[in-house]
Amino acid sequence: MSLLVTAALLYLGLALGFILVVDNLVGLVFRDSRTPLRLPSFDIGRAFAATQKFDRK
Repeated sequence: MSLLVTAALLYLGLALGFILVVDNLVGLVFRDSRTPLRLPSFDIGRAFAATQKFDRK
């Protein structure tokens, strides 16, 4: 029984590794030409800095 569990875990690990390798290779070949999305946290940080600047005046 433990041999079956070990074989199943090895199979899952190899399958996940294969998926990651193929995904990275596809990502190298088909690069996204669009600009990356900006996270809204940067805009929130800038707004917070601006409010701090106005509070000091």
